[in-house]
Order: sequence, then structure tokens, then C-alpha cells
Amino acid sequence: MGLADWKTKRTLIYGTGSATAIVVVLIILAFLALLGERYHWRWDVTLDKSQSLTATTKNLLGEVKEPLQMTVFYPEGQSERQEAKALLENYHYRNRLISYDFVDPERHPLVAQQAGFRYPGNVLLEYQGRKQMANNSTEEEITNAIRKLLNPEQKKIYFLTGHGERGIDDAGRNGFQTAAKALQNEGFEVLALNLVSQPQVPGDAAVVVVAGPEKPLFPHEIVALKTYLDQGGRLFILLEPFNDGGLKDFLAAYGVDLDDRMILDVNQVSQALGASVTMPMVINYGDHKITQKFTNVVTLFPLARPLTLNPSTPERIHLFTLATTMESSWAKKGQEWIKAGKVGFDAGQDQKGPFPLAVLAEIQPPGSQTGAEPPAEPTDAKEDKNVDKPQEKGQDKDKTYYLAVFGNTGFADNNYFNLSGNGDLFLNTVNFLAEQESQITVGRQEKKSQPLMLTGYQSWVLLLMSLVLIPLAMIMAGVNAYLRRRRRR
Repeated sequence: MGLADWKTKRTLIYGTGSATAIVVVLIILAFLALLGERYHWRWDVTLDKSQSLTATTKNLLGEVKEPLQMTVFYPEGQSERQEAKALLENYHYRNRLISYDFVDPERHPLVAQQAGFRYPGNVLLEYQGRKQMANNSTEEEITNAIRKLLNPEQKKIYFLTGHGERGIDDAGRNGFQTAAKALQNEGFEVLALNLVSQPQVPGDAAVVVVAGPEKPLFPHEIVALKTYLDQGGRLFILLEPFNDGGLKDFLAAYGVDLDDRMILDVNQVSQALGASVTMPMVINYGDHKITQKFTNVVTLFPLARPLTLNPSTPERIHLFTLATTMESSWAKKGQEWIKAGKVGFDAGQDQKGPFPLAVLAEIQPPGSQTGAEPPAEPTDAKEDKNVDKPQEKGQDKDKTYYLAVFGNTGFADNNYFNLSGNGDLFLNTVNFLAEQESQITVGRQEKKSQPLMLTGYQSWVLLLMSLVLIPLAMIMAGVNAYLRRRRRR
């Protein structure tokens, strides 16, 4: 074999080896791409999980069992389009049955018009032949639209009015507008209920909320609430200190006694959070679906009263303590100490905590388990037997019914609803009572931007790494490679 033939053979061998290596690398890359498409994985390392969907949305997406198509209307080149794409990709990542595409309403005006397009950012969702338009491409709007598609019939939450209760349209500090809006975002229809003008609770009520009445309810109203409850209704009562709304006997019949004291509390944690002595803090929760996810969650209750569970309650009534104050709390009776400003613990008069602050009564229908007699009617109710017979439509007499009682109202008003876990506790309670347990979660709070704050030292390190050390290392590696090749020649 001549020298020329030897060089040709060597070139052929090297060339074949290089080509084989390239093909193998391409096959490996294609294989990895296929695996990535089928088994892709994300890891959100942000502190507030701002690049992930909320727990509420994740739970809801678990209910999507058939293909759900989302069409987003955004002109090409608009910056919000990329943000919407990143968000929708999160939905697709969580549930592969969810898909999306974009339509430019300027290039395809007919398609946009037929879909009901109104302005950029509209998202049309289609599921099981039903359609729902989201006003914009935020997570809140899209999740609400999905909820409406999954549950086209909205359950109704009634808030009692007529006795100074917190108003669902009141935007002031003490109003319940924020709570009402949050319930609407959970897919409920929120309505006012006046039992003075109508004799019974509507048959379509999923839950009736009595939020801090300042005046006592009339006897026939209490009868209406009791009848609603005994027919399988769900009642949520929130009361302030020194005011029982005329419901003391009514609640005692179900094993929940109202303590005429006011809870005070001071500890290191509450001081760190800036809570006052009249704002007891709760970190201890009962083992129940409502609070099962409340791990390391703090709730604060401004102006709260203790509750007492009656041990002689009939066996068909099961009482659960949902929230209990800390051992550092104490309770004062009367209101003289308020005028005198004596908030400290008085060993001779005050009662030491902890105290039950939120209680849930699970009530079996009379005779369903033990044959026990139904709870006695409230004293006031016995005097009024001539009220109209309540509407029974939609009520199930064999259904377990629930009564939730909180010794506080302010934790869910506009001023405190979004404070720590307050809003979650309120919404979880309503969701449980309304049999929407899939929506029971923690962490509905809005995502907030988290700016990166660097110290002077960290800034210099970052500058040196990115502008000096890394480029210098690349230059040195290049020079070294050049010198090695030159020595081989």
C-alpha cells in the first residue's frame, strides 16, 4: 500500500467515525427531545412560587376529565401575549387535557367576531360543548371561567341582613365586600337574605351566613333558621363579644354555649406580627377537612369571644373544635376593664386560655342514629308558632346538617380578610358547608413580585463573575487549545 492509499484510507476511517459520531449525537438529542415532550418537568424555585399556579387552581384542574380548549385573542407582537402563553403553558403542564392556541383578532377578525371577542386578552374556553369567555388572561379570570364550565349551576350563599350584620356590598373597613368577592371567585352566587320580609330561608340556599348581627333576631327568624338547619341546611354564624344576636339559646340547643367574655392575648409571635392585645392569634387547629391543610398557618381574630362545648350534648350532635387560641391567652368578663384600660391578666377574675374560638356541629337527623330527641326549641321560638310553614323544596330531611359557629366576625371583614390565613379559613368553612370540598385549600393569596435585592459585595461578585472571570476563562481556554494544536503540527 502506497503512501497516498494509506492517507486516503485514514481519511475515510476518520470521516466515517466523525459522521457516525454526529449521527449518534443527533439520535440521542432526538430521543431526549421525545422524552422531554412526554415527561417534561418543571421546578419553580421562586420564594413565593410566582411561576406556578395557585393551590386552588391546581385542585380545580384535577376535575377536568375531558379536553378543554382555550383560545386567546391577542395581536402578534403584543408583550402581554408572551405572558399569557407562559401562564397557559402552566395549565397545560398541570393537565394535558388542556390545550390552547392564539388568534390575532386583527388578522382574523371574522374568527374573533364569531367567538365573541371584545378586546385583547379575551380567552374563550370550550369544554363538553359549552363555552365560557374569560375577560382577560389572568389566572383568576381563567380559573373562574373553568369553574363555571365545570359547575354551570352556581350554588347560592345567603347573608342574613336586617340586624346590623356586615354588608356584602360594604367596601368599608368593617364590610364583607372582600369576602363576598372571594366567594364569587370560588364560583358561588352571593345574595342578601332578609327574613323579616320573607318567612323562610329559600330552598336553593347552599349556606346561610349570619355575620355579626348587632341587634337580636326576631323569634320567627330564629324559627326559620332552625327549620332550615333541621331540614339539612348549612348555617354559618359569626358573633362579636358582648352581643349574641339573640342566638344564645338557639346555639345552646346544639351544644355550643356562648361565653360572655372577651379574649386577650400577648406573646412573642403576635408582637412580631404587630397584633394588639385584643387580637388573639390561632396556630392550633382541629383535625377536620376545613383545617387539615393549616400547617404553620396563623390566623388573627380582632375582638373575639370564647365558645364552650357542652359535654351533655345529645349523641347525634358531634362537635369539632376548628380553632383554639394559644395558652398565653386569657379572657375578661364585662366591659368595665375596657373603660379603665386594664387589659392585663387579673388572676382573681380572669380566665386563663386556651379557648375554643371556632366550632363545627355535625348534626344527624332526629332518630337517624340513636333515636334521641331533637334539640329543644329556643325559648323565643316556642312563643311563635304561627309563622308560615317553611319551604321544603331542595331540602333533604335525612341529610346530615352542619352548624359552624365562630366567636369572631372581624377576621373576615375587608380589613382582615387577606391577613395571613384568615381568608382561607373563612372560604374553607363556606366551601365545606356548601359541599365544595375540592376547593378547600390554603394559599389563595395573590402573587406578588419579589425583587432581587443584592448587597454591595454581592453586586461586585456578580459583576466580576459575568464580565471578567468567565470571559477571561473562555479566552484562556481558547488560547490553550490554539497552542496545543500548533504544537501537534
